[in-house]
Amino acid sequence: MSIDTQRHAACCELVHDVVRSTGEVRLRVVGASMLPAIWPGDVITVRHCDLAQFQPGQIALYRRNGKLTAHRILELSTDHLIARGDSVPTLDPPVQFSEIVGRVVCISRTGRPVRLEQSSWQRVASSMFRSSDLLMRVTLYFSRRLRRSWDMQTSWTNPSPMPIEKG
Repeated sequence: MSIDTQRHAACCELVHDVVRSTGEVRLRVVGASMLPAIWPGDVITVRHCDLAQFQPGQIALYRRNGKLTAHRILELSTDHLIARGDSVPTLDPPVQFSEIVGRVVCISRTGRPVRLEQSSWQRVASSMFRSSDLLMRVTLYFSRRLRRSWDMQTSWTNPSPMPIEKG
């Protein structure tokens, strides 16, 4: 097992322990499997909850093979759930309840809250992303450019304060 794999597995275990002990954790998203509901760079708040509180349509965070995954619940069984990323065409292998870290209760994008419920346009866009990898790559490319442009504009209009020398 490589050092990176070990590090990822340790981080997953730490996140799981934090959620169990404090009840909640905030994480920055790096993947694009939940587009357009969750974008890379969004911050999700994950809360520990009883398995009876999970419902189809909600987003669960689970750990598997040293990685954390936040995907939408499609079906619930007595011992596992079936989930899939909104923009991914294939279902995840069944998620055992022992792998579940918690439920996503909040999404924050550029400091603003985002609705958890999937809107009609998001369902349509998800379907399009599932059928066209090219569309998803182009969307991500332009969103990164727009975000970079936005970051540059805000840094010019809201410069950080200059340090004051004490004399």
